[in-house]
Amino acid sequence: MDFLHELDGFFRRIQIDVESRRRADRALNVYNVLSVPKPSKSILAVDKVYFYAKNNATEHRTVRYELVHRQPETAILRRGQPFTFIIRFADGKSFNPGKDILRLQFNLGPSPSIIKHTQGILNVQGDEEELTKESDQWDIRVVGKDADTITLQVQIPVDAPIGIWKLRIFTGATDEPAERLRLYDCPNDIYILFNPWCEDDSVYMESEENGRSKASKLLDEYVLADVGKIWMGAYGTARGREWVFGQYDDATLPVCMFLLEGCGLPHFERANPVVVSRALTKMVNQADGDNGILVGRWDGKYDDGTAPAAWTGSVKIIEDYLTTRRPVKYGQCWVFAGVLTTVCRALGIPARPVSNLVSAHDTNGTFTIDRFFDAKGNALESDPFNPGGETDSIWNFHVWVEAWMARPDLPKGYGGWQAIDATPQERSAGFYQCGPASVEAIRKGQVGLAYDVAFVLASVNADCVNWKEDKTSEIGYVQASCDRYKVGKQILTKKPFVFDTVGQSDTDDITDTYKSSEGSNEERISLLTAVGSSVRAKRFFRYPEKSAEDVIFDLIELERIPIGESFNVIVTLENRSKQVRTINAVLSATTNFYNGVKAHLVRHATATYILQPMAREELKLPVTSRDYMSKLVEYGIMKLCASATVKETNQTWIEEDDFQVIMPSVDIKVVGSKKVGQPLEVTFTFVNVLKMKLTQCKIAFEGPGLTRSDFRDYPDLAPGETLTIKINLIPKFAGEHSLIACFDSKEFTEITGSVKVVTSK
Repeated sequence: MDFLHELDGFFRRIQIDVESRRRADRALNVYNVLSVPKPSKSILAVDKVYFYAKNNATEHRTVRYELVHRQPETAILRRGQPFTFIIRFADGKSFNPGKDILRLQFNLGPSPSIIKHTQGILNVQGDEEELTKESDQWDIRVVGKDADTITLQVQIPVDAPIGIWKLRIFTGATDEPAERLRLYDCPNDIYILFNPWCEDDSVYMESEENGRSKASKLLDEYVLADVGKIWMGAYGTARGREWVFGQYDDATLPVCMFLLEGCGLPHFERANPVVVSRALTKMVNQADGDNGILVGRWDGKYDDGTAPAAWTGSVKIIEDYLTTRRPVKYGQCWVFAGVLTTVCRALGIPARPVSNLVSAHDTNGTFTIDRFFDAKGNALESDPFNPGGETDSIWNFHVWVEAWMARPDLPKGYGGWQAIDATPQERSAGFYQCGPASVEAIRKGQVGLAYDVAFVLASVNADCVNWKEDKTSEIGYVQASCDRYKVGKQILTKKPFVFDTVGQSDTDDITDTYKSSEGSNEERISLLTAVGSSVRAKRFFRYPEKSAEDVIFDLIELERIPIGESFNVIVTLENRSKQVRTINAVLSATTNFYNGVKAHLVRHATATYILQPMAREELKLPVTSRDYMSKLVEYGIMKLCASATVKETNQTWIEEDDFQVIMPSVDIKVVGSKKVGQPLEVTFTFVNVLKMKLTQCKIAFEGPGLTRSDFRDYPDLAPGETLTIKINLIPKFAGEHSLIACFDSKEFTEITGSVKVVTSK
């Protein structure tokens, strides 16, 4: 039976009945022990192996994985570190080093090989008192012996491939031929993970304390923390949304293994976090048709699945994927990033979601986001210079993941945080995968370094260029304007060890790790270094921006509008010349999906104005709540667009501003003793402050250590009506927990709330 078929059987058998939450513990035993004739009592034979999974898990920092606590016991270990187990022999016989053979064989995959580091063979001599071999080798020592048992400690090589390893034990007599050895196939799975606490591991994260190098305390945040935040929204109004990563759930590690099998990554290459993380970006999405975890969708049509904004964390997604063995509908960039962070942390790769506010999607590698207008100032729907017909776009925000690892494949200095992205935007090497791209390489414009540095650099630092049709130009267009500061306004992640359930004090601005200060020589040099590597980009940068004209325009930016309030689109005009100027202006307001695609036109107006010499005027387009309420889409993003042409000079001006309509929140109250094993009463409250009925209402909630992902449906909610839902929860372990809720309806999503709950024993 090949390994993929066996793993598929494993995948089937550990499916989780979410409704009843019962786990089929017997399903974890995929491999059958070989049936062998009962040996003679004079020949050493294995009766059972005890892995003491919980004891080892404590040493390996894996004790919170649910699989460790289920039967049969599952060892979850980190490479580069020893673990201890006991072998019990049959018929009360003890191991005699002089007369007995005891050989351990650790195997990974269907064709294990010592040469490919997918097999380790250890012969127990009986006198091994210390581990003496280098950290990249299998090693063993005898801890103790009793009448019918032997306690062994095995060192896992620091460069061992991650995955589900199996143990085979051969026993026999020294005076018998090898073909007569008895075989015991251990039924227990042995998960081996990356080890960021081990200084020889390529995912090691270090820090200095008192002049000494040691494993960073940041690993408590970037590997062990199972709840975090993902920043979402328009620049100026973005907020961190709580997300349950849930890497310890008993479905997560099996799904990780299934993903690595599904992408066909050879087992020996699973030792390399660079290769593994790249493969994960491909398999978290299903855009290549390879049965990845999530289906992406951005058009607001989610009736045959779950709206991306309705997810509260990764666990429900992973469990649904495990149950159905089909891609889950639906995800968007921040959901892809949440799930990718989960699988990275589960496998031992330090990871954190990172949000780029005002993110460029450069479809043709020019490091510019190009918009084209005809001679009258009307926007064109296509890019005349992109043969594929695709157009560049600007997303209000885009979320990817940073993973920490060494980069021995790159010049020195490019290790550390690497950008990886599971959102299917552009193909890389023929597949929808992205990264790992060294953040330091992005900052320096070193786009020739693997992988996808150019694409991520454009996302954070592309120039935004508006082109106007001009038949006198050699390319048919002239550059009407160029904004060098619009893209990559802020790059945010969660501040370590801070979790603010009310405000945004846990925001960590890491923009300067991706680029130097906007407008600085260093920032321009970095971008132009990248441009210099692309013939196509150099051609676009060859055409200069038109010189400044004599009418100054300014679109007044809006930061946030509470839902239900009216606002104005305002443009100021200043004529700095001594002649009359005739202005043809267009003002509009639209609702937009966060990836820049227009959803609905809200207001549109055109007018001609006579601007006297040295005069200043203000244009105003009022927008009422009645205009936009029924046209809002997820995340409440709106776009203001203003353009103008000066008749006398042919001066053209175009400017846009995105802002976010602010939604109300879910209030959560927790009452009770807050002790492990004792019930807590939780009340979720949401007031419909909108002047419209909300239908198909639902509150989803989740909190590791408190409750698995769950939800409650609710009837239609009339204007001004209060939704109140009460539930009882029983804390499972002591410590600080986060309880997260999300209100969802047909009309509005992305209404959330959270609360901290500290429990004691």
